[in-house]
Amino acid sequence: MISEYEIGHLGWMMRLAFFCWGASVLALLIAIWPILLQVNGAISRWWFSLIVITLFGAGIFKTDPITSDTHSLVNTIHKICGTIVILTFPIAASLAVSSLLHNNLWSAYQDIMIFGVGLTWIGMLVYFGTIVISRVKDPKSGEIGGPHILMGWPNRFNVVTYLVWIVIMATVASRI
Repeated sequence: MISEYEIGHLGWMMRLAFFCWGASVLALLIAIWPILLQVNGAISRWWFSLIVITLFGAGIFKTDPITSDTHSLVNTIHKICGTIVILTFPIAASLAVSSLLHNNLWSAYQDIMIFGVGLTWIGMLVYFGTIVISRVKDPKSGEIGGPHILMGWPNRFNVVTYLVWIVIMATVASRI
């Protein structure tokens, strides 16, 4: 998992990455806040606000190694933050895009925005799909986050899809 990069003497770089990711979502949210209308837009505003907080939380609260048998409160908070981001980012993105498509300026970029949302869903499904496949192949592999579950590269792919969505939306926002 990318969170394990927080462990060790260079862990500050992963924490910085979480802070930068949170800042990018915050900057995008500020840019599109007034345009997020209707119920979908209002929900996505607050949902992305929560995602910003949890990304900063993931940077503040360092994870324990996946092989550790004891889990600290700090690790538990980190896992909660990560779970909120990984599980809910595509939902928030879908709500935001569905709201933005009601705006004539934004609807001109419908195809690329829908592609971006689809990409976030693919990223999440690939990530969880690999976990399920790993568990089916080896039922004795341990808990969902155990070291024998193949989830490192799918986790990275998942994160990249979320970042690509942010870039797409920021690019569209800069053109409007």
